[in-house]
Amino acid sequence: MVILAAISIPAPAILGSAVAVAILSLLAEWMHGRKIKRVWHLAFGATSPRDWIRAVPILRSASLGLVTWGLLTLLTLDGRPAEVTKNRPPDRHLLLALDVSPSMYLKDAGPDGRQSRQERAADVMQSVLDRLDMTRTKVTIVGFYTTARPVVIDTGDMNVVNNIIRDLPLSQAFKEGMTNMYSGVKESAKIAEKWKPGSATLVVISDGDTLPETEPPRVPSAITDTLVIGVGNPHHGTEIAGRASRQDGTQLKHLAAKLKGQYHDGNVKHLPTTVLSSLTMLSLKEDQTVPMRTIALVCVASGAGVLASIPVALAFLAFPRQIRSVRAKSTIESKPVQQPVLAGGVS
Repeated sequence: MVILAAISIPAPAILGSAVAVAILSLLAEWMHGRKIKRVWHLAFGATSPRDWIRAVPILRSASLGLVTWGLLTLLTLDGRPAEVTKNRPPDRHLLLALDVSPSMYLKDAGPDGRQSRQERAADVMQSVLDRLDMTRTKVTIVGFYTTARPVVIDTGDMNVVNNIIRDLPLSQAFKEGMTNMYSGVKESAKIAEKWKPGSATLVVISDGDTLPETEPPRVPSAITDTLVIGVGNPHHGTEIAGRASRQDGTQLKHLAAKLKGQYHDGNVKHLPTTVLSSLTMLSLKEDQTVPMRTIALVCVASGAGVLASIPVALAFLAFPRQIRSVRAKSTIESKPVQQPVLAGGVS
């Protein structure tokens, strides 16, 4: 078992093994049927069993084949040592452009309006991070305020990511001024230029309180999906630096349209499953691990269920009901009747 777990069994070999087991089982059933054919009437007498029992050898052989295929498939998917998966180089990137301006510390976000925009951004982003396969994905974070700077590039440590999006006061690393959201997108695109096409997802989180931009940012081919998330109350502004700041949904939708991505108001609701499943980086369509594992589990369960139920079905359902009643009655009548014992030991 250890040797099998250390290698990857090809799919044709798995199918061939399952077919071989089914054929050998069917051959054994045929040989067994030839042996019991001579004593058939000794077992069943003048009665004849139901017709469905003639299919039992085929059902048993097919079930053994299903169980064999399912177990070998699960062994190939789940039986590899952890170091085999760990040593596989990551081929996906999550690129997070995070607004770190002072307005992100205003407390007008969340369902109750008591969270800071930074805290709400971290909570919404957590729903994306929880779906990541960290054996295949690296995270890059770009912080933007008046300008944009990379904070961490291609990290696989979720503790570092959580510390950056929740606790690190990144606004102190920038000069004061108006927020330039488009600088964060441009810096993110510059980092993604060296990645292979279709390997990255860009997520922009901001309150949209930004300088206007006339030139649309250019997105490299590495970024296949873009998601723009807004935080902060979109209806009522909060005072900061002598002006009212609120989530500018118009600016965020405009940015999402330029990037050919999606916009989501994350101030109250988390990202819906439909949005997350649409992201190529989070999709499992490439390796099809989940569907194949599900099929294997169904084959093992159905095959084992049939094998376990055949003896029970043969014991209780092989004969018609009236014949079973006669056999049960004859069994009861054939039992010896025990004489009662009187007092003193005399019966």
